[in-house]
Amino acid sequence: MLNKKIEYFITLAECLSFTQAAAAHSVSQTAISQYIASLEGKLQVRLFNRNAHSVSLTDAGKFFYERATFMLRYYDDTKKRLIAIQEQYSGYVKVGIGMYEYRRTEDFFSRFLIAHPEIKVDIFQYTYGALTEKLKSGELDVILANVLCEDAFSKEDILSRPMFESSNYLVAEKAIAEKYPKNDAVSMLQNECLITNCENSGPNSMDMLREMLLREFGVVPDRFAQTNSTNAQLLMVRARHGVAIVPDLLYDAGDSDLVRIKMNMGDMTRYDMMRLATNNNPAAQLLMEFQ
Repeated sequence: MLNKKIEYFITLAECLSFTQAAAAHSVSQTAISQYIASLEGKLQVRLFNRNAHSVSLTDAGKFFYERATFMLRYYDDTKKRLIAIQEQYSGYVKVGIGMYEYRRTEDFFSRFLIAHPEIKVDIFQYTYGALTEKLKSGELDVILANVLCEDAFSKEDILSRPMFESSNYLVAEKAIAEKYPKNDAVSMLQNECLITNCENSGPNSMDMLREMLLREFGVVPDRFAQTNSTNAQLLMVRARHGVAIVPDLLYDAGDSDLVRIKMNMGDMTRYDMMRLATNNNPAAQLLMEFQ
């Protein structure tokens, strides 16, 4: 079994502050310091450079951080798979979905679970950047996400199947929409803050969003606000902080207090189910082929 205190090292490596690491684990700074000193003694290497003013990882510390996070991730995964075996499941699959995809997949997963009660399914929701990284690392067996995620892989490295398509809409609170001519989405984009779930990097990045807006509408808003969930995105829209572009599968955006304008953005957005070609989990293959 992994020593749970390895999390002390991981936290310190990420925050580079003994004070913050101690607070995160509700222990004293002395406890953190003693564990790190003991760990360095056992490994016979220095993991951190530290003085009165700063803490930083040594090259050995950076390497150990990569391996420690890897070991912890797969230790947790192994425990879950062992529990699945003990509970007499014959298969186990870890699935990741994006911000919006759950709205169009309830029936699919319901039918799969009814057809295959012998398969244990765990579903997690992440940003598209996190989905691609967790699929690459093997932390997830399958992801269901915007087709943009496939661009993070070589064609030969990934297997995918189309699941559904969706149009995009600009949504605004009625008082905001009434300031502009009816269905004039471009004027809203030019003058209002655009509230988005796009990330700073990755397949669904802010740069991608700016390029798409410039290509499709010839405008890029002066103001953006970023959120990390559809609930937060629509909350800000209803609070009249700005407008948002969302897929039509987001039913909440059809509420009577919001105005929806269909965006003319060429082809509809496709959402695919994907797995690594090297993933040999039979349950993942079964899920990918289920109709």
